[in-house]
Amino acid sequence: MTINPRRTFTLTRLRLIFCLFFATAAAVALARIAVAVAMDEREQVEVRCREPSLIFTESFDDVTPPALPSGWSSTTWATSNSGVPTPPADTPPNAAFIDDPATISDKQLLSPNITTVCDAGEVRLFFRNNFKLQDGFDGGVLEVSFDDGLTFQDIVAAGGTFERGGYNGTISNCCGNPLAGRQAWTGNSGGFIQTTVTLFGCSNFILRWRLGSDGSVSGEGWRIDTVAITQCPNPFRPPPGPPTPHPRPTPP
Repeated sequence: MTINPRRTFTLTRLRLIFCLFFATAAAVALARIAVAVAMDEREQVEVRCREPSLIFTESFDDVTPPALPSGWSSTTWATSNSGVPTPPADTPPNAAFIDDPATISDKQLLSPNITTVCDAGEVRLFFRNNFKLQDGFDGGVLEVSFDDGLTFQDIVAAGGTFERGGYNGTISNCCGNPLAGRQAWTGNSGGFIQTTVTLFGCSNFILRWRLGSDGSVSGEGWRIDTVAITQCPNPFRPPPGPPTPHPRPTPP
């Protein structure tokens, strides 16, 4: 029996193409699942972005408390797997944690320097957020730096937009809180809530979660977990719904 070498070569090429196709599909699926976990809404992955590109993720679970993951820095924050506010983590065992003392304080958690891709679509930040702080007097904010950590500004002032789980109050000007007068997360979240922020485009940046407290009543603290940053090169915009009917007046 004679084997056609051209047919063998063609079959080999087809097998290679199928392997590459399935490997690419698997990579895309993993990225979409990671984003879905961070968003806690699988259907939004389909609606907002067919193939999200996951450029950064952190669950704080690959370290032993109180150590922070590589690239993260703080003199006050630590990882934690127990204690208040409960639950201690969104994805067990760990979350980043800071206490809320009855003294004036300014406690900061800095992310690694994150690189986005120019012209690669919308940048979105997702994280889970659990806080129980003195309502209106102690609070937390999210800030960003574009100059390697030399200066920071509030995420909203820098052009970010909260899509979900944004600031819920304003910090009192009384009592010495370093964040006095600013919008912030304050009071009781009632467990982990989802925060989603649409960010800016072509720039490297460092994120900073910052808790400020005044000199009176303490709270339980603030926990951050399940951080993910994506870009969406192929956003899906759902078609507009049907027009609203406007009944015509009945002639007399």
